[in-house]
Amino acid sequence: MFNLIQTHHGISCSDIVATKRVLRAIGFCDTQPGAPEPLVFKNEKDDHIGQLTAPVLGDEYHTHYVENPETQHQVDLIEIQKAALVPRPCASPAQGDLIIAFSSEDPLETYRTMVRNDEPGIFSEPLDVPEEDGIQFVWRDGQHSMITTQENPFAILHYSLEDFSRVRKFYEYVLEVPVLEVDVNKDGSGRYRLQDIGGRLDLEVRADIQRLDLRAWGKHYPAANHFRLIERDIERIAARLEETGLGGWVIPPQGPFAFIFGPTSETIETFDKSFSALVAEAS
Repeated sequence: MFNLIQTHHGISCSDIVATKRVLRAIGFCDTQPGAPEPLVFKNEKDDHIGQLTAPVLGDEYHTHYVENPETQHQVDLIEIQKAALVPRPCASPAQGDLIIAFSSEDPLETYRTMVRNDEPGIFSEPLDVPEEDGIQFVWRDGQHSMITTQENPFAILHYSLEDFSRVRKFYEYVLEVPVLEVDVNKDGSGRYRLQDIGGRLDLEVRADIQRLDLRAWGKHYPAANHFRLIERDIERIAARLEETGLGGWVIPPQGPFAFIFGPTSETIETFDKSFSALVAEAS
């Protein structure tokens, strides 16, 4: 059964098997319907999705998502092949990248479990994040993550202050997602939150966030990220993307599903508000 969960976060990775091994150790299972093994997409004439996504993900890539049934958290892994993989633009999260927060009653023990199930030297030492009642660290492929005692997993998305006015218009006008100011400074930097989306997704806006070359935004680097927005109006989004030029399609609308790129290299898997009814009817 397909679980349409808002807390679905994507990670571009160099080794899908190794990354899944770590996630399985902390409660994630291979639950992608109809896909017991990673899916393979190629830039070939009989592979529609592979052709559409080649400019973003290269001529071949593998995908598989895993889900934690206890915390209702999905992690979608995209294995970029060596020929298309480029170095990370910076050690910290770049514009459009996520810090992904996992939920656990014992963050330090969960961190140790992840470390034990990977090769030596992969994980940084954990740092306390008291405001989130958790710890933060860097692990496989340079992915920044937290483990928190908060009941619901979440993510923090990063933006450059220089671009944020365009970003805010993209969320509020194109996607019709209200942006709440949580802890904002006089210059507009600080913490924002996407409201009423069915889960927590914060926006961290700072002047020092690494901007990317938007002409080559394809996110072929390790630990580039995407995320999901459910219950959207894809027809209206399509009209407003055309009106504003604030993004476009990685995968154009396929019925109630589409994959969007925004104005500053963020990539968003989105489902139309009609999709929940279709899933309920099918089940």
